[in-house]
Amino acid sequence: MTNNAPNSCDLLIHNGIVLTVDEQNTVLDDGAVAIRDGRICAVGPTQDIQARFTATETFDAHACVVHPGFIDAHIHISQYTSRSVLPRMSGTAITMGDWKAALSPADEHASASLAAVDYLRRGYTGFVDPGTIFEPDAVAPVAQEAGIRIWLTDPYVADQVEVLARDEPDLVSPGFMRRWPANTDEALKRLGSQLFRNREQGSLVRGFVGLYGAGTATRVLHETARNIARENGVQFQEHRGYNPRAYLDEESRNGCSTIARLADEGVLGPGTTFTHMNVVHPGDISILAEFGTRIIWCPFAQLRALGAGPAEPRMLELHEKGVSVALATDIPRTQNFDALGSVAVAGLAATGRPARGTEILRMRTIDAARSIGADEEVGSLEVGKFADIVVRSPIAGEMLGVDPVWETAVLGLTEPPRLVLTNGVPQFRDGATVRLDMEKTQQDARGSARRMMNRVGL
Repeated sequence: MTNNAPNSCDLLIHNGIVLTVDEQNTVLDDGAVAIRDGRICAVGPTQDIQARFTATETFDAHACVVHPGFIDAHIHISQYTSRSVLPRMSGTAITMGDWKAALSPADEHASASLAAVDYLRRGYTGFVDPGTIFEPDAVAPVAQEAGIRIWLTDPYVADQVEVLARDEPDLVSPGFMRRWPANTDEALKRLGSQLFRNREQGSLVRGFVGLYGAGTATRVLHETARNIARENGVQFQEHRGYNPRAYLDEESRNGCSTIARLADEGVLGPGTTFTHMNVVHPGDISILAEFGTRIIWCPFAQLRALGAGPAEPRMLELHEKGVSVALATDIPRTQNFDALGSVAVAGLAATGRPARGTEILRMRTIDAARSIGADEEVGSLEVGKFADIVVRSPIAGEMLGVDPVWETAVLGLTEPPRLVLTNGVPQFRDGATVRLDMEKTQQDARGSARRMMNRVGL
């Protein structure tokens, strides 16, 4: 005898335009998502899901878009409170290196907390810092305090800091460089320091292995970092091609394409992610696609590189050939988080490559998850994944219903989301964060920024 009794779930979101971001880019015009124990247990037409499930709580999306939470694949989170400071440094001897040198754990916590509030208000459920937090223990608590997913790695792992000082003098200072590892042995000791965060199943904070900067690691440090990542089943990340001139100089010294050389050295593969890659030669595309290496694209940084002349941005070409390309803000000094899609489209327009909404949406969700090796857990609305979900506002001006993918991924929010979930738990609802006090967070961040300005002499 068949048992037709409905299944139970904790929350059922229904009557929404559901952008699943699955392999087929399925869009459900009247869709529903059922959530149980923090994970998605069903996705489908509202009528079917309501017939199959009884829910402890229901949420009517009122024909608004329901989509996976965005993930910022690369942000220097401790510098978020410096968003409007850079113009004040213009014409002075003070650099961002001075600012970073002056950061205290309290400042890093305040910066990450403010970013977390702004992320949730803009439909993000996670972010990745590439190793630019001096005290990860100061930032990790923000995950629970705000209800946001955070990926962390070891702070400033490099043993050739002089390379950064030579190529990017505006980013360094004597005080900043003193906080780096003094030699290879010190750098090696930092590797893997954040992997203990992976022991707790379902934790909002996860660790990976990353190297800071391009060309700032000796071969032994580079190989050790990759080996630790592989042994622990986590992603290995590294900056590459941020400064096109420095990147091209490196290729000139080596007498070959950097990507071809790294392929010969066994560096490439799905467990490796390169950030920036503002120089991609035509021949590099097939190599990156063959090995499944992942790329993080920071559009504003790439536009700056284009302005300098020698950049070769081929992000859409990479994506079209099957390379996973994630979108990231880097440091959002010129735009808010929700404007990232617009900046990406502008960057592609500058290269003569028009974008489609599905490409930008995937870059902000599933490809962002892939860049940190988390695509089996988050990044799309599929059964078994954590319920990191955003329900847009019914009164948002961008939600015209003509092209919901484009409106979601590119146009940016005119109104905060109605609901943001991580692990199936509401973290932002009806205009306010659920856990963090938004006003206090803002006040703490303002106080931190003012103290920092006094410390560096601005």
